Amino acid sequence: MDVLADTLNGVHMRSMINGRMEVTAPWGVRIDARDVCMFYVVSRGSCVLEIEGTRHVLATGDFVFILGGVSYVLKDGATTPPVPPTEFYASLGGRCGGVVRYGGGGALTTLICGRFIFDGSALSPLVASLPPYLHVKGDGGIATRWLESTMQLVASELEAEQPGYETVASRLGDVLLVQALRRHVASLPPEKGGWLRALSDPGLSAALQRLHERPEAPWTVEGLARAAGMSRSVFAARFKAVVGEGPLTYLTRWRMHKATRLMSAGKLSASEVAQAVGYETDSAFVKAFKRHVGETPGAYRRRLNGRASTPG
Repeated sequence: MDVLADTLNGVHMRSMINGRMEVTAPWGVRIDARDVCMFYVVSRGSCVLEIEGTRHVLATGDFVFILGGVSYVLKDGATTPPVPPTEFYASLGGRCGGVVRYGGGGALTTLICGRFIFDGSALSPLVASLPPYLHVKGDGGIATRWLESTMQLVASELEAEQPGYETVASRLGDVLLVQALRRHVASLPPEKGGWLRALSDPGLSAALQRLHERPEAPWTVEGLARAAGMSRSVFAARFKAVVGEGPLTYLTRWRMHKATRLMSAGKLSASEVAQAVGYETDSAFVKAFKRHVGETPGAYRRRLNGRASTPG
């Protein structure tokens, strides 16, 4: 079981390539916080990213992922004042997408921009562990060469605009995120990084793999510790230190996340969902579901059905 893949599937992650930015110095754009995760790949030139009180120089081959709810500025240099998106995208009628050309005619920078959408992410350990922004530098190494190859494919698809290019480019966007997460995990110190760091820890990743393979099993801390090759006390302490919560608390949260996805699919009754995620009684399942989701399984399903029946 690939825990990262299982978790990505669990949030129904979708990536979309918005388009290409062809910008010439001086240029700058201010993006206010929105409920959407954005990413940018520098395919030519360089630029400056100002975010969360920090400044980063993005060079050719760099990739940056920006979590929803975060404001930031992209520009050619530290002293250039940014403009709002409506002015930056004026040539496209204020709409973000396609090829936008903007700037003063100086040095050219090309960025590929897109977004990620996570459906049903409230209980996802992946989304909870993502940093506000993720900067992957194109400074060499095997992972970077993979990233550069993927980026070149994305750029080629956007340039050619052959039938189906949007689908191909979006799938490549998924690959970009996974590769960026790998680089991020590799750079994390041993005791930091939360759930993502646990994926690269041999013992913790073995325990997580068992949980994700069989979330319905009657797991105990002792059983998970054996899977991790640790004593019970060492495993419990390390799991909480790295992941941020105890192993059984994590298990319950993952079960509830899985339960919401099963209920969204609409193929199983609430009782069948309860059994599928390891609850022998409906009452215990309802109690746990309401504690984590904020409503009963019945109310959750009625809300989903109401949303599905509402004309789009």
